[in-house]
Amino acid sequence: MKKNKYLLGGGFCIALLMLGVYSSCNSSSTESESETETTEDGTYLISESLFNSMSLLSIETVTATLEDGTSAECFQITFSSNPVENGPYCPETIEDIGGLGVYDGDTNPGFQVMKAELFNAMEADGYDIVDDEGNINIDDFNSGAVDADLSYCLEAAPNNDLELTFLIPAIPKLAASNNDIDTIELVGVSLDGVPINGAPPSVTNPGREVAGNIPSLDPCGGHHDPAGYYHWHFIPESMNQVLDANGITDVSCTLIDQVTTTKLIGFAKDGFPIYAYAEEPDDLDDCGGRTAETTEFPEGTYHYVASNTDAPNVPKCLKGVAANSSFTYN
Repeated sequence: MKKNKYLLGGGFCIALLMLGVYSSCNSSSTESESETETTEDGTYLISESLFNSMSLLSIETVTATLEDGTSAECFQITFSSNPVENGPYCPETIEDIGGLGVYDGDTNPGFQVMKAELFNAMEADGYDIVDDEGNINIDDFNSGAVDADLSYCLEAAPNNDLELTFLIPAIPKLAASNNDIDTIELVGVSLDGVPINGAPPSVTNPGREVAGNIPSLDPCGGHHDPAGYYHWHFIPESMNQVLDANGITDVSCTLIDQVTTTKLIGFAKDGFPIYAYAEEPDDLDDCGGRTAETTEFPEGTYHYVASNTDAPNVPKCLKGVAANSSFTYN
């Protein structure tokens, strides 16, 4: 992996090959230690100035291998972990109200609040998650061994000393076919440096978690990985619209400002921007994307749009090619 020895400043790529709308951008690898390949006007979609300077540690260009086997110039962007406020998660007792969960058992499945109805449904399906005194079994991944006969509400403890690194193509390259986003698969990164993932793990699938354990999400749709870094399974800026669309009134997202207009919230791992819209457009493609002018890209660019109704509301698929090892932490 060859690195350029400087931090890249502002600018935007407006010459994208995107669904036949724009002319082709050059996605060849870096030619020297002092120069990088750019678009015709010398700019990129991704710019250092767009990110939260409080959590951004470094940004540089490198030559890396993409998932289709080709080499391309990519941005290597490193953030400090856990830059946003978060919680609450698991309720302490069955009488309390916590965050959110997605249950896929037989009784009362679906996206819902962590409260009595959810835990009673899990008990009805044979998951022993409430003790005789009405307390919820909670696993923070730091308390040692858990009882294999019990089920747990998962609430991982944070680790604020981690560094998160994302590898994103500098010039998006269209893939031969859509990349359908799998459960917990990385979708991209927010402007704060928070990873954005697909749907949270299943309760009933032991391939993801021990069967019966339910991951807790806070009311903005995020939680901590067992390693300690906070990540989202929702685009939080549209969260309250999603809650309204799903009939959820017990909780609301108060820690993240809700979108009132069109807002850039981050970049997908293929390099295309992700936006939240106050009113969801009606011309979205099969991945939830569209080509349009935005404040950041006045000449227009392809971008993904967070759903205001779906749970989760992240893009269903990606149009571009991501880099190998697009996310790492240490």
